[in-house]
Amino acid sequence: MEKILREPKGTEAVTDSPAVLEHLFQVEYPGMVRLAFTLVGSNAEAEDLVQDSFVEVSRRLDEIDKPGAYLRSAVVSRCRSALRRRRVMHQHPPEAPGSLTNDANELWDVLADLPEDQRIVVVLRYYGSYRSSEIAKIMDIPGATVRSHLRRGLATLRKDLGS
Repeated sequence: MEKILREPKGTEAVTDSPAVLEHLFQVEYPGMVRLAFTLVGSNAEAEDLVQDSFVEVSRRLDEIDKPGAYLRSAVVSRCRSALRRRRVMHQHPPEAPGSLTNDANELWDVLADLPEDQRIVVVLRYYGSYRSSEIAKIMDIPGATVRSHLRRGLATLRKDLGS
């Protein structure tokens, strides 16, 4: 089944599947990322959700009558699933290993309360013994951001642990 995606006013219609997908990506990607970001509050997660949605659209492109509408539905559905997973994780946080001392249990609890990026940086630095430059590569963020997350995370840990 051949799909037709209308171009903006005054241009020709796109009719073959790869061209439809490419056009859909060019036209819809920025808006879909903004939509997903607004729902989930994380740009990286929003981009992942939108890319996964494009993969789904590409697999079903021959079956879909309105690719743009299907894409929007897929993005919103994936965002809702991500938010549901977050809620469940928040309601049922992972339990600390049973053999921890009281001090280690307290540290585990405080680490769990850190924002995700700060927690990852602190754990990679002090548990994994990675240098800031290595953490920056692992997380695909600038080194200055790693140092900022580390500084803020450690400040929170010191405050919460009373050190």
